[in-house]
Amino acid sequence: MKRAFTLALGLGAGVVIGIYVVRRLDDAQRAVQPSTLAGNAGRAAAGMTERLKAAAAEGRLAAAEREAELRGQFDVPSLRSALGA
Repeated sequence: MKRAFTLALGLGAGVVIGIYVVRRLDDAQRAVQPSTLAGNAGRAAAGMTERLKAAAAEGRLAAAEREAELRGQFDVPSLRSALGA
């Protein structure tokens, strides 16, 4: 009786571990499929594009603020005010 219980317990644990390993291998295989990799790369590129756009806009804003500061400091008129616009 004790041997039958131990055998059943061992077989059950083996089945559970086997199912877990097979599922993990399937997930890993799915993760490296070309369609999955392409989708991940596309999302990463889209995110990078948005971050670059935001950085460029922030840079333009900082440059305009600094230009206004320097024009005021050195009393240099802007092109619009110099042309009378």
